[in-house]
Amino acid sequence: MTARPIGDSLDPQLLTRARGALLGLVVGNQLAVPTERLGTAPAIREAFPQGVRDLAPSPQGSPFDDDAAMTLLLAESLAERGDFDANDVAQRWVKWMKVDGRGIGLTTQRALRLIERGTEPFEAGRAAHDAGVAASNGSVMRCIPVALRYHDNVDKLVRVSAQQAAITHADERCTWGAVAVNLAARELLHGNRYFVEEVLHRLQGAAPRPLLEAIRRVPWEQESALPIAVRSEYGYVVHCVEIAIWCAVHRPSLEEALIFLAEAGGDTDTNAAVAGALLGARDGEASIPPRWLDQLGAASGVATLAERLMEAASHKP
Repeated sequence: MTARPIGDSLDPQLLTRARGALLGLVVGNQLAVPTERLGTAPAIREAFPQGVRDLAPSPQGSPFDDDAAMTLLLAESLAERGDFDANDVAQRWVKWMKVDGRGIGLTTQRALRLIERGTEPFEAGRAAHDAGVAASNGSVMRCIPVALRYHDNVDKLVRVSAQQAAITHADERCTWGAVAVNLAARELLHGNRYFVEEVLHRLQGAAPRPLLEAIRRVPWEQESALPIAVRSEYGYVVHCVEIAIWCAVHRPSLEEALIFLAEAGGDTDTNAAVAGALLGARDGEASIPPRWLDQLGAASGVATLAERLMEAASHKP
């Protein structure tokens, strides 16, 4: 008896959008990693006078920056276990931190160190929050696998989006920011390009006001008004969500959007990762330039992992 290929029974359009979401995140992250620490658009132009057009090769022994690495580990846990297991996810992240940890943020590192010493995952996230660390974007950079796994169960999607965030980022702007990104991704996976109203409807009355106000601005916001390189709030989660959703609403091309973000300054790699996930969910795998997939090297493995998440979502016990 021949085994049925992964994804063989799934809607082909849904499947290509799922692959696009996960691949879009990884290529966006890798494209913009070299400009992450440069701060401003003028500094990036000086360092890259020909512009940022291709993925930089990863350092030997460190295939992915923290955005992509933690995303793929979350995806592997969801695919292998079939459901969200906070302890399993946390231990995978701790192991990655110990053997690689490239790009790890302060909030994430603080929480994972506590987990390494035996603290329960959600308690570690609360402790990192209580320590006064700012509402950074580490919760949204990695959340997209939850949208793939639970795209057909919105209540579970909301709950697990917040839970994966709370392992390291318990601030409500971080937990609800992840919910917002995944609600947007869910709508885009299902072909709804006019998704902002649905996201706001689901967030209304629960999400913190700064997040709601940022998303409400998106439909008529000008590109020049985006909070991309705000020095005092580098890596602020609300700004990251606003930028990513804005790109999914206004930018017609994934490639042009990610190049724009890689060259715009601020937290370039995470802005491009989250925007890449939403644009990939909107436009599918074919929207990603073939040269980027070739440069990525691991593209086939990332695409297969997206398929496994969609297969898990379609499985009925």
